[in-house]
Amino acid sequence: MTVGREQLRCELREWVRAGAEGGDSALLIVEGEPGCGRTSLVRGALADAAALGFGVRYAAAEALALRLPLHAALDCLHPRGPGRGAVVDLLREAEDSARPGGALLAAMDLLAAGVERWCAERPLLLVLDDAHWADPASLLLWQRLAGQAAAGRLPLRLAVTRRPLPRRPELDPLCATAGARTVRPGPLSGAEAAGLVRGVLGAQPGPRLRAAAAGAGGNPALLRRLLDHWSRSGAIEVTAVVAELTLPEVESPAPPGTAEWALDPLSGPARAVARHAALLGPVFTARELALVRSRPVRELLAELEEPVLAGLLEDTGEALRFRHPALRRALYDETPGAVRAALHQDAARAFAEAGLDPARTAGQLLGGGRLTAWAVRWLAESAPALIAGAPVTAAELLERAIAQGDAWQPHTRDALEELLADAALMLRRPESVELLAALRARTTDPDRRASVDFRLVSALMIQGDMARSLEVTERALAEEFPSAVVRLRLEACRVLALADLGRAAEAYALAGPVVAAARALGDPLCGAEAHHAMSYALFHLGRGRDSLRHVAWGIACARRGPEANDMRLLLLANQAEGHLRFDEPGIVEAALREARELAARTGSTGRLVVTRARLAEFHYRLGDWERTLAEVARACAMTVSDGWLPVVVHGLRALVLGHRDEPGAAGAELESLPADVFGTPAARRYAAHVLLARALLAERDGRPGDALRALLPVLEDGAEEAVAYERPWVLSEIVRLALESGEPGTARAAVAACERAAAALAEYPGPALALLRCRGLFAQDPEPLAEAVALGERAGWPLPLGHTLEDLAVARAWRGDLAGSRSALTRAVETYEDLGARWDVARADARLRSLGVRRGSRSARRRVSNGWEALTPAELKVALLVAQGRSNPEIASALFLSRRTVQTHVSHILAKLQVRSRAAVAAQAATRGPGTPGP
Repeated sequence: MTVGREQLRCELREWVRAGAEGGDSALLIVEGEPGCGRTSLVRGALADAAALGFGVRYAAAEALALRLPLHAALDCLHPRGPGRGAVVDLLREAEDSARPGGALLAAMDLLAAGVERWCAERPLLLVLDDAHWADPASLLLWQRLAGQAAAGRLPLRLAVTRRPLPRRPELDPLCATAGARTVRPGPLSGAEAAGLVRGVLGAQPGPRLRAAAAGAGGNPALLRRLLDHWSRSGAIEVTAVVAELTLPEVESPAPPGTAEWALDPLSGPARAVARHAALLGPVFTARELALVRSRPVRELLAELEEPVLAGLLEDTGEALRFRHPALRRALYDETPGAVRAALHQDAARAFAEAGLDPARTAGQLLGGGRLTAWAVRWLAESAPALIAGAPVTAAELLERAIAQGDAWQPHTRDALEELLADAALMLRRPESVELLAALRARTTDPDRRASVDFRLVSALMIQGDMARSLEVTERALAEEFPSAVVRLRLEACRVLALADLGRAAEAYALAGPVVAAARALGDPLCGAEAHHAMSYALFHLGRGRDSLRHVAWGIACARRGPEANDMRLLLLANQAEGHLRFDEPGIVEAALREARELAARTGSTGRLVVTRARLAEFHYRLGDWERTLAEVARACAMTVSDGWLPVVVHGLRALVLGHRDEPGAAGAELESLPADVFGTPAARRYAAHVLLARALLAERDGRPGDALRALLPVLEDGAEEAVAYERPWVLSEIVRLALESGEPGTARAAVAACERAAAALAEYPGPALALLRCRGLFAQDPEPLAEAVALGERAGWPLPLGHTLEDLAVARAWRGDLAGSRSALTRAVETYEDLGARWDVARADARLRSLGVRRGSRSARRRVSNGWEALTPAELKVALLVAQGRSNPEIASALFLSRRTVQTHVSHILAKLQVRSRAAVAAQAATRGPGTPGP
């Protein structure tokens, strides 16, 4: 079995301890790749055994001594002293004898007798490291001792370590000993790798160093080699708090000799296979490798088996992959550049002729240097499919081809530039507008000009310039051109622009004929775009459910053809956003998962970053802020031109940091935004996160008036604000801050604005909750606030629930219900503590303290440290699912949490219930009864 590193250490400790008590499994085999930490694990077992009073012996077998009988056993049992001399004499006699068997058996008997004498005094642990190099006689002796220990005749524990290669048939009988147990050290986890980096460098690894360290594939020895080399070459800068690479990850060199270190266990033919495989990238298929080596797949099987056994390659079921990206890079870099380029060009042609995925051919061309005439012809023919499936690769190849422009005819260059504009548009790069505008000016063919116009309109929409996009659309539609498909797509764009510019009724009237025309055409992409246009018009009319129906129909159309992948990604993002507003997390998660997988598979960076931003919002609402920050970090690492994305990702990160009471980091996040961050309608539509973060920081600084002023732009009614789903909640914050700042007129205006917004968004539950909060805050009336709490509990969004509980505590205190106030405050604080929202805890305590309500020095939850009453509400939910026998992944899916969060909850549950297993949790739950309430 393969287990985690820390768990394996614990299991080895238990195995040693069981030996002191006469337990089974007398023989332990630790098997793993070079550098995986076999030796450190068995040395830890030796230390544990010595601490328990065992006698211990250790030796590492050596390849050079493979032909010396009993050399490994002798080094372990008698590294020096008179006992060694007696055995050596017998071995010399055997060497000089014509029939050496008798003397050799006598030497083995002498060694075995010594072990028996030691075992008569105390338990004994014998460790033979690198047993794959041990001589056959030593392995035979170990097998004999293991049999005696397994039969219970000796208080003996034996451990051997081995690599999968070289194969040693002499090891098989030993490993087959009755009761023998084999364990395989798994790769270091991310946290363990970070801990190793911290131990070596004395500082926490920064993001680039963590990413580069992942190239070691969790192999401790390889990671140490990389760190040592990067440190010696000046590629790592270490400060008091962080260690970071000074070079981009792709430029971080591997140490000299790394490739030879990796290939050491392999035969010559297997080494050649590994070097060819490195040209194919981190993941490749056996067929691709066969094409590169010009051999049938069946002839490669034996040569591939060795790298797989050695742990260099891993079979994923559908493909092979390098387990350690750094090793693949080392193999790749050690091939001479001219040879690499020629091999890449040969591989590209072989892939193309075999009809492989264009992305695989393109990947080989990228490594092949200057593009040949054949390569440019192939690129021009394959670019549409390549752009749809791998736009980043397509853009890079097209840029390279255009840079070689002197070699091509003008019409070839125009075609390449048009394709590059398509790729830039797919990637949502800002230069797509300039490329398309220049191309349009040179285009005379009506059909081609209309096609360029459509792309230009799409690029302008991505940048949020809806007025100009409508102008270009209407100019294009006024011209004559034969393509019905392009005309329909332009008409769909006109619907989108009109709806976004506040002319939703006009857009809706035009959308119906567009949908009907798309249905008649039967084109998947046209159908998807038509339903998208209709859904957008309906959304701006406040008809959310009808809008989502058209979104679903558009997704169904898009699934019919790969040419509609980009539109499918857009519709999936809209589906997630729409169902999030209806508090339907299951549909949201499914849509975002499909979008993330599709964007990653097709290389659509622009859509992937949108999906990351949506995932960040989703996890923020769910209260899983670690995953929020992780998705924000991934989104920030990608460059796109959508003006609203910085508002979302930086606003979310600032909000999380602010709620966690990290004002410096939150402020820095807000300062990173440009001054004109709300310059487009799309950016203003997503302004809530930034505005709330600004208000939070001002309130924390004791400036409630400034906090209020930060939110006042939301009071203005307008086209983009009327459909902003977060607006009602921001208005409820205005009510709270206005009352605390002594501005009841502003509070009254915010209540009225929330009533109008909630009426416009009557389908959605969130605005109704915000309106109840507004009314309850303004009147200090517990009844609407209690209704808001009930809505919040049903929705399952923890932060709004905590806020309404806090407001309910204040209202009850105003009405003299101090016990009810304290109960609501305790629940609010529990909710905040589950989130890690330290600022909200401090604010709630301060608000209630001024009304004479205190939680005391410790809340009710904290007064109980053990037992079911000590569990938080989130922990209780997890505990009950654990008791039902659910696994961590199943619990994560059911509660919409990350697996890491679930694991953290399970650890807390085991500690608080003072049990060691999930079965014990289930047993305790059974004694509590099915209806027993939680804390």
